[in-house]
Amino acid sequence: MKYPILAEALCPLRNYAQDLPNLINTYDILLRNDKLADELRPDVVIQIGEFPTSKQLRGWVEDSKVEYFVIDNRPDNLNPLHNNTHYIRANIPDLDMEYEPNKLAEKLDISYLVRWKTDNDIINQKIIAYFESEEELLEAKISFILSKKLPEKTPIFIANSMPVRYAEFFWMPNERQLMPYFNRGANGIEGTLSTALGIAYQGKSSVLLTGDLALLHDTNGWLINKHFQGHLTIILINNNGGGIFEMLPIAQEDSFFEEYFATPQNVDFSQLCTTYNVEHILIKNWTQLEQLLSPLPSTGIRVLELKTDRKRDALWLQNNLAKLSKN
Repeated sequence: MKYPILAEALCPLRNYAQDLPNLINTYDILLRNDKLADELRPDVVIQIGEFPTSKQLRGWVEDSKVEYFVIDNRPDNLNPLHNNTHYIRANIPDLDMEYEPNKLAEKLDISYLVRWKTDNDIINQKIIAYFESEEELLEAKISFILSKKLPEKTPIFIANSMPVRYAEFFWMPNERQLMPYFNRGANGIEGTLSTALGIAYQGKSSVLLTGDLALLHDTNGWLINKHFQGHLTIILINNNGGGIFEMLPIAQEDSFFEEYFATPQNVDFSQLCTTYNVEHILIKNWTQLEQLLSPLPSTGIRVLELKTDRKRDALWLQNNLAKLSKN
Protein backbone atom coordinates (compact mmCIF):
# COMPACT_ATOMS: atom_id res chain seq x y z
CA MET A 1 0.00 0.00 0.00
CA LYS A 2 1.21 3.50 -0.77
CA TYR A 3 0.04 5.01 2.51
CA PRO A 4 1.87 6.01 5.72
CA ILE A 5 1.79 3.39 8.50
CA LEU A 6 1.85 5.05 11.92
CA ALA A 7 3.12 2.43 14.38
CA GLU A 8 3.41 3.01 18.12
CA ALA A 9 6.25 1.60 20.21
CA LEU A 10 3.96 -1.02 21.78
CA CYS A 11 3.36 -2.45 18.33
CA PRO A 12 5.96 -4.92 16.99
CA LEU A 13 6.00 -3.18 13.59
CA ARG A 14 8.70 -0.71 14.61
CA ASN A 15 10.99 -3.71 15.06
CA TYR A 16 10.37 -5.01 11.53
CA ALA A 17 11.41 -1.90 9.62
CA GLN A 18 12.94 -4.00 6.82
CA ASP A 19 9.43 -5.09 5.80
CA LEU A 20 7.74 -1.68 6.14
CA PRO A 21 9.21 1.06 3.94
CA ASN A 22 6.24 3.32 4.78
CA LEU A 23 6.68 3.08 8.56
CA ILE A 24 6.25 6.36 10.46
CA ASN A 25 7.53 6.41 14.06
CA THR A 26 7.79 10.14 14.89
CA TYR A 27 4.14 11.10 14.35
CA ASP A 28 3.68 12.31 17.94
CA ILE A 29 6.58 14.74 17.55
CA LEU A 30 5.73 15.68 13.97
CA LEU A 31 2.13 16.57 14.82
CA ARG A 32 3.31 19.13 17.37
CA ASN A 33 4.17 21.29 14.38
CA ASP A 34 0.82 22.96 13.67
CA LYS A 35 1.67 23.69 10.04
CA LEU A 36 2.65 20.08 9.30
CA ALA A 37 -0.31 18.74 11.24
CA ASP A 38 -2.68 20.78 9.12
CA GLU A 39 -1.00 19.92 5.82
CA LEU A 40 -1.02 16.19 6.60
CA ARG A 41 -4.69 15.85 7.53
CA PRO A 42 -6.04 12.62 6.00
CA ASP A 43 -9.36 11.77 4.37
CA VAL A 44 -9.52 8.25 5.82
CA VAL A 45 -7.99 6.58 8.90
CA ILE A 46 -7.74 2.80 9.29
CA GLN A 47 -7.03 1.73 12.87
CA ILE A 48 -5.74 -1.82 13.42
CA GLY A 49 -6.12 -3.01 17.02
CA GLU A 50 -6.27 -0.56 19.91
CA PHE A 51 -5.64 3.16 19.55
CA PRO A 52 -2.01 4.19 20.19
CA THR A 53 -0.88 5.82 23.45
CA SER A 54 -0.24 9.21 21.82
CA LYS A 55 -2.48 12.01 23.07
CA GLN A 56 -1.15 14.20 20.25
CA LEU A 57 -2.29 11.72 17.61
CA ARG A 58 -5.67 11.31 19.26
CA GLY A 59 -6.36 15.05 19.19
CA TRP A 60 -5.22 15.37 15.58
CA VAL A 61 -7.44 12.53 14.35
CA GLU A 62 -10.40 13.87 16.32
CA ASP A 63 -9.99 17.37 14.89
CA SER A 64 -9.64 16.03 11.35
CA LYS A 65 -13.16 14.51 11.35
CA VAL A 66 -12.21 11.78 8.90
CA GLU A 67 -13.90 8.64 7.70
CA TYR A 68 -12.82 6.07 10.27
CA PHE A 69 -12.37 2.29 10.10
CA VAL A 70 -11.32 -0.13 12.86
CA ILE A 71 -10.08 -3.61 11.98
CA ASP A 72 -10.10 -6.05 14.89
CA ASN A 73 -11.78 -9.37 15.59
CA ARG A 74 -12.86 -8.45 19.14
CA PRO A 75 -16.39 -7.20 19.91
CA ASP A 76 -15.04 -4.30 22.04
CA ASN A 77 -15.32 -0.61 21.27
CA LEU A 78 -11.71 0.14 20.38
CA ASN A 79 -12.22 3.72 19.22
CA PRO A 80 -11.71 6.11 22.16
CA LEU A 81 -12.82 9.02 19.97
CA HIS A 82 -16.37 7.59 19.77
CA ASN A 83 -16.87 9.09 16.33
CA ASN A 84 -18.69 7.62 13.34
CA THR A 85 -16.74 4.38 13.02
CA HIS A 86 -16.94 1.50 10.56
CA TYR A 87 -15.94 -1.76 12.28
CA ILE A 88 -14.46 -4.67 10.36
CA ARG A 89 -14.58 -7.61 12.79
CA ALA A 90 -11.77 -9.74 11.40
CA ASN A 91 -8.14 -10.72 11.73
CA ILE A 92 -5.78 -9.09 9.26
CA PRO A 93 -4.60 -12.47 7.80
CA ASP A 94 -8.22 -13.34 7.04
CA LEU A 95 -8.77 -10.27 4.88
CA ASP A 96 -8.25 -10.28 1.13
CA MET A 97 -5.79 -7.39 0.82
CA GLU A 98 -4.93 -7.93 -2.83
CA TYR A 99 -5.68 -5.04 -5.18
CA GLU A 100 -7.73 -5.60 -8.30
CA PRO A 101 -5.60 -4.05 -11.06
CA ASN A 102 -8.62 -2.83 -13.03
CA LYS A 103 -9.73 -0.75 -10.02
CA LEU A 104 -6.42 1.04 -9.49
CA ALA A 105 -5.74 4.49 -10.87
CA GLU A 106 -3.30 4.49 -13.76
CA LYS A 107 -0.81 6.47 -11.69
CA LEU A 108 -1.25 6.55 -7.92
CA ASP A 109 -0.43 9.92 -6.32
CA ILE A 110 2.16 9.21 -3.63
CA SER A 111 2.91 12.83 -2.71
CA TYR A 112 1.08 12.47 0.63
CA LEU A 113 3.17 9.43 1.54
CA VAL A 114 6.39 11.12 0.42
CA ARG A 115 5.67 14.13 2.65
CA TRP A 116 5.15 11.91 5.69
CA LYS A 117 8.32 9.92 5.01
CA THR A 118 10.43 13.01 4.37
CA ASP A 119 9.41 14.75 7.59
CA ASN A 120 9.74 11.51 9.55
CA ASP A 121 13.30 11.01 8.26
CA ILE A 122 14.26 14.56 9.22
CA ILE A 123 13.06 14.11 12.80
CA ASN A 124 14.75 10.72 13.11
CA GLN A 125 18.04 12.25 11.99
CA LYS A 126 17.70 14.94 14.67
CA ILE A 127 16.96 12.33 17.36
CA ILE A 128 19.97 10.22 16.37
CA ALA A 129 22.30 13.24 16.25
CA TYR A 130 21.20 14.41 19.69
CA PHE A 131 21.33 11.10 21.54
CA GLU A 132 24.61 9.96 20.01
CA SER A 133 26.26 13.02 21.60
CA GLU A 134 24.33 12.96 24.90
CA GLU A 135 26.41 11.61 27.79
CA GLU A 136 24.16 12.44 30.77
CA LEU A 137 21.86 9.72 32.11
CA LEU A 138 18.74 11.16 30.52
CA GLU A 139 15.59 9.06 30.74
CA ALA A 140 14.63 9.87 27.16
CA LYS A 141 17.74 8.12 25.82
CA ILE A 142 17.00 4.73 27.40
CA SER A 143 14.34 3.69 24.87
CA PHE A 144 16.57 4.92 22.05
CA ILE A 145 19.39 2.63 23.23
CA LEU A 146 17.14 -0.39 23.80
CA SER A 147 15.73 -0.18 20.28
CA LYS A 148 19.25 -0.24 18.85
CA LYS A 149 21.15 -2.57 21.21
CA LEU A 150 18.90 -5.37 22.47
CA PRO A 151 19.62 -8.82 21.01
CA GLU A 152 17.32 -9.91 18.19
CA LYS A 153 13.86 -11.22 19.13
CA THR A 154 14.18 -10.14 22.77
CA PRO A 155 10.82 -9.92 24.59
CA ILE A 156 10.52 -6.60 26.44
CA PHE A 157 7.81 -5.55 28.86
CA ILE A 158 7.34 -1.77 28.95
CA ALA A 159 5.76 -0.37 32.12
CA ASN A 160 3.09 2.32 32.23
CA SER A 161 3.59 6.02 32.93
CA MET A 162 6.75 7.62 31.48
CA PRO A 163 8.53 4.45 30.19
CA VAL A 164 5.82 3.83 27.61
CA ARG A 165 5.68 7.50 26.64
CA TYR A 166 9.43 7.82 26.17
CA ALA A 167 9.26 4.66 24.06
CA GLU A 168 6.52 6.26 21.97
CA PHE A 169 8.75 9.27 21.30
CA PHE A 170 12.18 7.67 20.90
CA TRP A 171 11.91 3.94 20.12
CA MET A 172 13.63 3.85 16.74
CA PRO A 173 12.68 1.70 13.72
CA ASN A 174 14.94 -1.33 13.59
CA GLU A 175 15.26 -4.82 12.13
CA ARG A 176 15.76 -6.65 15.43
CA GLN A 177 12.30 -8.31 15.59
CA LEU A 178 11.91 -7.36 19.27
CA MET A 179 8.59 -8.28 20.89
CA PRO A 180 7.01 -5.62 23.17
CA TYR A 181 4.52 -6.46 25.93
CA PHE A 182 2.49 -4.12 28.12
CA ASN A 183 -0.55 -3.66 30.36
CA ARG A 184 -3.01 -1.04 29.11
CA GLY A 185 -5.59 0.87 31.15
CA ALA A 186 -5.99 2.77 34.41
CA ASN A 187 -4.69 -0.17 36.45
CA GLY A 188 -1.74 -0.85 34.19
CA ILE A 189 0.71 -0.51 37.10
CA GLU A 190 -0.68 -3.67 38.69
CA GLY A 191 1.60 -6.71 38.50
CA THR A 192 4.31 -5.11 36.36
CA LEU A 193 7.17 -7.23 37.73
CA SER A 194 5.13 -10.45 37.94
CA THR A 195 3.96 -10.10 34.35
CA ALA A 196 7.51 -9.62 33.10
CA LEU A 197 8.69 -12.63 35.12
CA GLY A 198 5.89 -14.68 33.56
CA ILE A 199 7.00 -13.68 30.07
CA ALA A 200 10.62 -14.64 30.82
CA TYR A 201 9.84 -17.89 32.65
CA GLN A 202 11.16 -20.88 30.65
CA GLY A 203 11.43 -18.57 27.64
CA LYS A 204 13.89 -16.35 25.83
CA SER A 205 15.99 -13.96 27.95
CA SER A 206 13.73 -10.96 28.51
CA VAL A 207 13.80 -7.33 29.62
CA LEU A 208 11.54 -5.19 31.81
CA LEU A 209 11.69 -1.40 31.42
CA THR A 210 10.12 0.21 34.48
CA GLY A 211 10.12 3.18 36.83
CA ASP A 212 10.71 2.90 40.56
CA LEU A 213 7.06 3.21 41.68
CA ALA A 214 5.78 0.53 39.30
CA LEU A 215 8.50 -1.84 40.46
CA LEU A 216 7.90 -1.13 44.16
CA HIS A 217 4.21 -1.84 43.64
CA ASP A 218 4.99 -5.49 42.89
CA THR A 219 8.33 -6.40 44.50
CA ASN A 220 6.92 -9.57 46.04
CA GLY A 221 7.02 -10.96 42.52
CA TRP A 222 10.69 -11.62 43.32
CA LEU A 223 9.62 -14.37 45.71
CA ILE A 224 9.68 -16.66 42.67
CA ASN A 225 13.44 -16.21 42.45
CA LYS A 226 14.50 -19.60 43.82
CA HIS A 227 12.09 -21.35 41.44
CA PHE A 228 12.65 -19.09 38.43
CA GLN A 229 13.78 -20.68 35.17
CA GLY A 230 15.05 -18.29 32.52
CA HIS A 231 16.43 -14.77 32.65
CA LEU A 232 14.96 -11.31 33.25
CA THR A 233 16.94 -8.06 33.13
CA ILE A 234 15.07 -5.23 34.86
CA ILE A 235 16.07 -1.79 33.64
CA LEU A 236 15.05 0.39 36.56
CA ILE A 237 14.60 4.11 35.94
CA ASN A 238 14.87 5.45 39.47
CA ASN A 239 13.76 9.08 39.50
CA ASN A 240 12.39 8.72 43.04
CA GLY A 241 8.73 9.30 42.27
CA GLY A 242 6.07 9.53 39.61
CA GLY A 243 7.71 11.33 36.71
CA ILE A 244 4.52 11.57 34.67
CA PHE A 245 3.04 14.06 37.13
CA GLU A 246 5.92 16.45 36.40
CA MET A 247 4.26 16.98 33.01
CA LEU A 248 1.07 18.38 34.56
CA PRO A 249 0.30 21.91 35.86
CA ILE A 250 -0.06 20.46 39.37
CA ALA A 251 3.74 20.11 39.44
CA GLN A 252 3.92 23.87 40.13
CA GLU A 253 2.18 23.43 43.49
CA ASP A 254 5.25 23.18 45.69
CA SER A 255 3.33 22.93 48.96
CA PHE A 256 1.86 19.48 48.28
CA PHE A 257 3.08 18.14 44.93
CA GLU A 258 5.94 15.99 46.23
CA GLU A 259 3.99 14.36 49.05
CA TYR A 260 0.71 13.67 47.27
CA PHE A 261 1.57 13.36 43.56
CA ALA A 262 5.26 12.55 43.03
CA THR A 263 5.28 10.37 46.20
CA PRO A 264 9.05 9.74 46.46
CA GLN A 265 9.85 6.57 48.42
CA ASN A 266 13.61 7.07 48.95
CA VAL A 267 14.29 3.34 48.61
CA ASP A 268 17.79 1.90 48.45
CA PHE A 269 17.25 -0.63 45.65
CA SER A 270 20.59 -2.34 46.22
CA GLN A 271 19.45 -3.30 49.72
CA LEU A 272 15.98 -4.27 48.48
CA CYS A 273 17.51 -6.56 45.85
CA THR A 274 19.73 -8.14 48.50
CA THR A 275 16.58 -8.99 50.49
CA TYR A 276 15.30 -11.07 47.57
CA ASN A 277 18.75 -12.34 46.51
CA VAL A 278 18.47 -10.49 43.19
CA GLU A 279 21.58 -9.13 41.47
CA HIS A 280 21.81 -5.32 41.43
CA ILE A 281 24.08 -3.16 39.25
CA LEU A 282 24.15 0.63 39.38
CA ILE A 283 24.60 2.03 35.87
CA LYS A 284 27.02 4.96 35.74
CA ASN A 285 27.26 5.59 31.98
CA TRP A 286 25.77 4.56 28.63
CA THR A 287 28.71 2.39 27.62
CA GLN A 288 28.25 0.25 30.72
CA LEU A 289 24.53 -0.18 29.97
CA GLU A 290 25.14 -1.15 26.35
CA GLN A 291 27.74 -3.75 27.33
CA LEU A 292 25.28 -5.34 29.79
CA LEU A 293 22.48 -5.53 27.23
CA SER A 294 24.16 -7.62 24.57
CA PRO A 295 24.41 -10.44 25.10
CA LEU A 296 21.84 -10.94 27.86
CA PRO A 297 22.48 -13.65 30.48
CA SER A 298 20.62 -16.93 30.11
CA THR A 299 19.64 -17.41 33.76
CA GLY A 300 18.72 -15.42 36.85
CA ILE A 301 17.15 -12.06 37.64
CA ARG A 302 19.10 -8.81 37.77
CA VAL A 303 18.37 -5.10 38.15
CA LEU A 304 20.24 -2.45 36.16
CA GLU A 305 19.45 0.78 38.00
CA LEU A 306 19.76 4.20 36.37
CA LYS A 307 19.33 7.14 38.75
CA THR A 308 17.76 10.06 36.89
CA ASP A 309 16.40 13.50 37.75
CA ARG A 310 12.67 13.62 36.96
CA LYS A 311 12.42 17.42 37.07
CA ARG A 312 15.33 17.81 34.67
CA ASP A 313 13.93 15.08 32.42
CA ALA A 314 10.47 16.70 32.34
CA LEU A 315 11.97 20.06 31.44
CA TRP A 316 14.15 18.47 28.75
CA LEU A 317 11.16 16.73 27.20
CA GLN A 318 8.99 19.84 27.17
CA ASN A 319 11.75 21.88 25.53
CA ASN A 320 12.94 19.33 23.00
CA LEU A 321 9.71 17.88 21.64
CA ALA A 322 8.90 21.32 20.25
CA LYS A 323 12.43 21.75 18.87
CA LEU A 324 12.39 18.36 17.17
CA SER A 325 9.09 19.12 15.43
CA LYS A 326 10.39 22.27 13.75
CA ASN A 327 11.53 22.08 10.13
